Amino acid sequence: MEIHATNDFAAPVETVFAMLTDRVFLRAVCLATDPVGHEVSVEGLRTSTRRVMPTPSVVKRLAGPTMTIIDDITWDAAPVDGVRRGQTLVTVEGMPADVVGAVTLAPGGRGSVLSYTGELTVRVPVLGPGLARQAAPALLEALDVQQRVGDEWLASHA
Repeated sequence: MEIHATNDFAAPVETVFAMLTDRVFLRAVCLATDPVGHEVSVEGLRTSTRRVMPTPSVVKRLAGPTMTIIDDITWDAAPVDGVRRGQTLVTVEGMPADVVGAVTLAPGGRGSVLSYTGELTVRVPVLGPGLARQAAPALLEALDVQQRVGDEWLASHA
């Protein structure tokens, strides 16, 4: 299932890029999702968050009471024509589900537009496509949280 989402931040690309690769910002985004536990890592141009979340009721029988979501983004070394690009991989630990995609941070909107495109795959025979459709709103909700936390972050760090 194809996933498309955007965030629109009121700051230039390099300011937003610095925010997106800041450990404290990434921790704030994690905490805003009310995880049971979380870890954040920033190593050069690679960011990683690991959140243990209560399992949605639709997959609780398959996954148990919690699920661990790992979100990795690896950014390209330098912007090209003012645009930052990277690759994203979202996995659910121990589950046959992931999102493989691309992330782009470009001038536009209120200052910078962060775009995600990817393919959400749930590799469960027969049930996979239906589970992917049910999981998609949770992914998009997480990006809404990132928008809200990012707006607050930029306002307080201006």
